[in-house]
Amino acid sequence: MKRAKQILLILILGLLISPFFTSVKADNIVNIHFFHSIYCGHCDDMEAYLEELELEYDNINVISYVVEEIENYNLFLEVIDAFNQDAKVPTVIIGGINFLGFNQQNQDDIEKTIIRYSNNDYVDIVDKIINGEEILTTDFDTLERDTVTLPFIGEIQIENLSLSLAAVVLGFVDGFNPCAMWVLIFLISMLINMKNKKRMWIIGVSFLVTSALVYFLIMVSWLQIAISITGITWLRIIIGLVAIGFGSYNLEKYFKNRNKDVGCEVTDQKQKNKIIERIKGIVKKQNLLLALLGVVALAVTVNMIELACSAGLPLLYTQILAYNDLATGTYFLYISIYILFFLIDDLVIFTIAMITMQVTGISNKYANLSTIVGGIIMFLIGFLLIFFPNIVMFNF
Repeated sequence: MKRAKQILLILILGLLISPFFTSVKADNIVNIHFFHSIYCGHCDDMEAYLEELELEYDNINVISYVVEEIENYNLFLEVIDAFNQDAKVPTVIIGGINFLGFNQQNQDDIEKTIIRYSNNDYVDIVDKIINGEEILTTDFDTLERDTVTLPFIGEIQIENLSLSLAAVVLGFVDGFNPCAMWVLIFLISMLINMKNKKRMWIIGVSFLVTSALVYFLIMVSWLQIAISITGITWLRIIIGLVAIGFGSYNLEKYFKNRNKDVGCEVTDQKQKNKIIERIKGIVKKQNLLLALLGVVALAVTVNMIELACSAGLPLLYTQILAYNDLATGTYFLYISIYILFFLIDDLVIFTIAMITMQVTGISNKYANLSTIVGGIIMFLIGFLLIFFPNIVMFNF
């Protein structure tokens, strides 16, 4: 009897303390659907990475599909159609998330997804497709990241990446090119000689406002074109290659002319003389309305020239905007931010000149600096457009 009581006491104690030694919920089995080709080098890299994960996590199940096999290929087509992605390999599907290509960002995200699904329920979309089940909108999942891994830079906080920051940086760099700067400086020098501050402010502000409006219209027009071609992969690659080409050209130009006072290379001396004569004619006009019409026409001409001198930075930024699904008003807001920082150096120079009645400009040193900075930016954006489009799309 005494022995029976001891056994009963042990059983009761065991029941009381057992929750402290057992997990509340066992890890889920996480299915990883891996579509790859026998002719794909990155597929081999992804396969090796998944094998490493299998050694690290005992609850993952990697299911391989060689797309050269007709049955797997048909399944692959159904899967990419469901996820609305390009037919490229390697493609990895985990639950309701797809990963296209092999890079450091995808490696980090795949592991984070495994950890997340190990302790949370998820819908296996590929499994539903195989079983002929209906795919619901709620089956798809999204990644939530605090950081993102950028090539050559490493892991940084996502909050430091934004279309606003891109607008500020690209717009500011674009503003430091010599093609419109020399026109503004000459215009200011002519206005100062007028000794009529009111007329000076009116003509000068009209030139800057028109410049902003022309740039805005050019960027909005290109945005409409860019939005219509965002889904065409080969065009994205071509745009990336063009950006790399312009970036490389700017870098070459910087190292070739860094110790020279080059100025604007788009206009020759004959064109510059014509612009100078137009400015003199505008300033001499007694009729303010005619002077305003002349300065508006001048601003349109000069900014078309400046667009070529900038090697396409404004067009490249609108291309970035096009890859992000935004409301029309939001597109206009970002373009306006770009233009504000594009004009900021002109605004500073003009304001100082109007207050001090002295001409001040940006030295060739800063113009050359903008050349190399702009070249590096264009090269990197072109590289990202081709190899890491999700970064350009801010799709983290």
